[in-house]
Amino acid sequence: MDKFNDRYISELNTGIIILDKSLRIVLINSSALSFLDTSEMTSVGSKIDSIFYEEPDNSNSFKDSLKENRSFTKTDAVLYLKRGKKVLCNYSIHPISKESEGSLLIEIINKEASSELIERYRIQANQQISQDFVRNMAHEIKNPLSGIRGSAQLLSNKLNDDKQKEYTDIIIKQTDRLTALVDNILGPNKKPDFQWQNIHYPIENVINLIQKEVSFSGIKVLKDFDPSIPELFIDSYLMENSILNLVKNARDALLESDIASPKIEIITRISHGEIIEKNKTATVCKISVTDNGPGISDEIRDSIFFPMITGKDKGTGLGLSITQGIISQHKGNIHFNSKPSKTEFFINIPIIDSDDINIKIANG
Repeated sequence: MDKFNDRYISELNTGIIILDKSLRIVLINSSALSFLDTSEMTSVGSKIDSIFYEEPDNSNSFKDSLKENRSFTKTDAVLYLKRGKKVLCNYSIHPISKESEGSLLIEIINKEASSELIERYRIQANQQISQDFVRNMAHEIKNPLSGIRGSAQLLSNKLNDDKQKEYTDIIIKQTDRLTALVDNILGPNKKPDFQWQNIHYPIENVINLIQKEVSFSGIKVLKDFDPSIPELFIDSYLMENSILNLVKNARDALLESDIASPKIEIITRISHGEIIEKNKTATVCKISVTDNGPGISDEIRDSIFFPMITGKDKGTGLGLSITQGIISQHKGNIHFNSKPSKTEFFINIPIIDSDDINIKIANG
């Protein structure tokens, strides 16, 4: 397969897998890697049934297609993946010839993706409207707080009675506390320092950090990285904070629910066709943080990214809101799937070309 065809197949939104005559994977594109929750390193050279299988076993159908040089299509197929995940799809098998050896091309269409992405955008749009309202309100609160603090300081300077100054000190301390809270709601106030960076660098920093914390001592932390992800244009420090927030939330959920064998897994993958803005899709680096805790309660699912919303007994409810703000600065998005024993938070950061960045900088 020439380089042009190889690149064309890699960029298709449809999942494509090419098998040799022994049903080992020769090529798998990024869409299939994302849909089947695997990596190129794990997949290429492996037999197809180690990546997914059906019940009943579908390997004989693949062999018959190869032997009889016959195509076939299956609709509403349920594929069983590693880690117990199931996906619904339509797939087609096409025999192809490569020199004198037979091979198969599998074309997979994810049936769950369209409705999931539409619903995800609806929730994301509602969250953005509410978050904009909260941020505007926070700005309006911050301005009079400055006036209250300044007036209290002036009054304190004119008072000679120490007991009376205690009251102005209380006013100053409480306005400082409220100002700090508002600043947290507004999120990072510094301009991001974007640089080309391997995304696994800030993730490794997070892992090294939590391994030294006593609160993580009873939790198994696993990682599954895709080394083919190119460098991203990111603020490494802010990305580290975002991932750390998600990992700490997962830890808190595990500790509060007293899970017998708690674990957190951090996974990176390339994913195609992700909705970043309405009617706009992108190829992204998908970072997922998964825990085997009790899941997110129905009461806070639609508002979990709002400031001051939390499912913890103790907490400010600002971590996810701040994380969402950071990811928005990176032109990405964050969403989640949750059920008992499995909660996944996904960060999507667009994979962009350095030429695109240079054009944007040149154009201001």
